[in-house]
Amino acid sequence: MNKETIGVATALAGATAGLVYLYTSESMKGSKKSDDLPDIFQDDTLGPQVKRVIAKHMDKFTSSESIIKIVRQLDFWYSQGLEEKEILDIAEDLSEKATVLSSGFQCPKLRFGKTEIQIPIITCGGMRIQQTWCPDNLQLAPSRSRVLKGPCQKNLMNAVRLCLKVGINHFETARVYGTSEYQFNEALGSLIRNGEIKREDFILQTKVAPKPTRKEFEKLFEQSWANLKDLEYFDLFAFHCVSTKEQTEWLLAEGEDTCMAAVLEYQRQGKIKHIGFSTHGPADHILELINSEKFAFVNHHCHYMGSYHAEGTPDGVGGHGNKHAVKRAQELDMGAFLISPIDKGGHMYQPSKTFARILGPKMTPIEFGILSGLESGHQTASVGFSRVCDLEDAVSAARMYTKEGTKEALAAAKQRIDAQMERELGKEWYEKGLLNLPTCENESTSGTAMGHVLWCYNLMKAFGMYDFCYARYKNLKGCAWNKKKAFDDNRKAMIPGNMGRAYLPGKDYKEALKDHDNPAAALANMKQVDEWMKIDPKDTKTRRENGFDEAYDLRVWEEYAGSDPDVKGVVLQNLTFGVLGCGGGPTKQSADFAARLAQEVKS
Repeated sequence: MNKETIGVATALAGATAGLVYLYTSESMKGSKKSDDLPDIFQDDTLGPQVKRVIAKHMDKFTSSESIIKIVRQLDFWYSQGLEEKEILDIAEDLSEKATVLSSGFQCPKLRFGKTEIQIPIITCGGMRIQQTWCPDNLQLAPSRSRVLKGPCQKNLMNAVRLCLKVGINHFETARVYGTSEYQFNEALGSLIRNGEIKREDFILQTKVAPKPTRKEFEKLFEQSWANLKDLEYFDLFAFHCVSTKEQTEWLLAEGEDTCMAAVLEYQRQGKIKHIGFSTHGPADHILELINSEKFAFVNHHCHYMGSYHAEGTPDGVGGHGNKHAVKRAQELDMGAFLISPIDKGGHMYQPSKTFARILGPKMTPIEFGILSGLESGHQTASVGFSRVCDLEDAVSAARMYTKEGTKEALAAAKQRIDAQMERELGKEWYEKGLLNLPTCENESTSGTAMGHVLWCYNLMKAFGMYDFCYARYKNLKGCAWNKKKAFDDNRKAMIPGNMGRAYLPGKDYKEALKDHDNPAAALANMKQVDEWMKIDPKDTKTRRENGFDEAYDLRVWEEYAGSDPDVKGVVLQNLTFGVLGCGGGPTKQSADFAARLAQEVKS
């Protein structure tokens, strides 16, 4: 590699390091005794007391990064003017929660519908912890031997061991998760070979996208099988991201030249135990697949804050998007798997100040996201762990699930959230604003994901959830669309994982909104979202004026694979990994900051 290429790689690595989420709370700016310490530690009266509370628990923290997350949350509540006793109670609660992984607690298990599998209520999702999103069969992909000998694999192995220790024995990956499949194969396979576990001690799930012909599908499936065959069989197999009209038709088609025919044959061979599907699609397709009664389980989004790409319904049935799908799955005794309650359920690791205040300090947003999903009828909630420290928050939610008073606390939290939405949105819009909307596959919309756009409106208007909605809307804005092509050609070219376009200025939505309760309000609110999204994410002044402040951010270092994959990001990561041996994972900055905080606590 020449000097110019190495120079570019070095510069890109520097840029990547700059993306690491360090302690940048607004409350830290201004007059300071020490610029690198949180405000609460610099309070001469309260600071020493808080440090003593944390110090009492610190030897039981599983990760040095735990303390960073604790002080970020404490600093937010400190900035809200709470009384001294309240702050100390929060410090005690957060510090105790950080010890959950060393407490001996075991994650509860529930019957996963007709599969009869006893599944842990927390699933270890495999789309954040792998080395890269780059497809493992491309020349661009890093060598397997280097990945499996590198720090990413060590991190994954540590997480797998800890998951098993606390009873999280369901591991979920997919063909399109880059290096994830073969990394899990090596981690779990090595534990079997070492005699630490037996194959029946864990539940393995992978997912492969549907294809129009059996031959095309089998080619993908065999790649997954080659990656995971050391693990003998797939307990759960899901057709991945079945979202579009065509994909739905492929799965429901009869005959030998179909995806389903192939999977049924693999099931007869013993390679697959149970067949399901995962989806990011509109609610109508999800209900059609569930009602076919061909599947034992469904992986989908149905969060208290909304149903992601299924938000908005064509006919008003079932409330918000997938609520009806969960109910129907229960009626048919299907397993219900909740996808991404912490991330796609509203960036619960990065809550807005408004949402955090409404929820209050006794239940964290992460705990709320998981608990509300389980309460709605799912048996498991998938969490995309990127490092050991991530398990604390999810396992804390699992422990809360077992405690008396949680059901009542959850109901009270929902009441406060509902009241805020009704107050800010108005009763009529709150109840009907997301009903009777056509999906992005309806030509009258010109591809606009109206339910998705108006869902963003509700979250931003009621809770100031700018960061989450910006990430979602960015994907809609990035939807490729060729004006020279027919609508149907563009519709078929939509990415199944992120279907639909953003609001289109100048587009006549009259036909699309003909069945809506308030077309004028729907149009105005879509326009408003588009205006809000023009705010620069770094423009803190304008964000604050609009009520779009974040409370804190619990991401303490970059995931290995990154949370929002794109071609540029994958190339960057593979380049830095190949040349400099980096590309995700812990950073010197976060490690140094954790050590600095620990020193303060002990002093």
